[in-house]
Amino acid sequence: MFIKHLHQGKQPKLLFSLPFLLTCAVFLIIISNHSNTLFLCLLTGAFATAVIPKIGKQINLPQHKIRILQTLILAAILSLFWLDYFAEPAAAQFFGKAENFFKNTLTQGSQQTGTVAAISLVFNVLRALYLLYVAVALIGVINAVRKDEDWQVVARTPLLVVIAVTIADVLTSFITG
Repeated sequence: MFIKHLHQGKQPKLLFSLPFLLTCAVFLIIISNHSNTLFLCLLTGAFATAVIPKIGKQINLPQHKIRILQTLILAAILSLFWLDYFAEPAAAQFFGKAENFFKNTLTQGSQQTGTVAAISLVFNVLRALYLLYVAVALIGVINAVRKDEDWQVVARTPLLVVIAVTIADVLTSFITG
């Protein structure tokens, strides 16, 4: 019956659209419970999609330019959502559990607030040194590839260091809980 209405150019009755509308409402409720940012982006995108054609007709824009404008605005809204989504901390730091262990264990009896800052400073310096070593080693590997040298020999030691630090981090998290 719905297909007959489409072929005759008539609008379907609300009764035929009710399951779809209910599904959309449940979908929006679930999304708003999990991510307010996604819900806001969906509402903004829907509003922009509905308003842009009306504004485009008022200022006499051609139909293809209205579609391009809709696409650009929706892409911008989606990009802002993804930026917000990926801006959350990953909590993937090396020796994060060890740092928390030392903060909790070494500062239990002390009244000084500088102890926690000193522990964080030490672990952050260790992480920075590790990242600098990996970056410098990567530059050495890239130079070896550019010079047509055996890059695998150059990459062996940094790879062993990365594996050793990763194993040490996993073992530390097992030990410190």
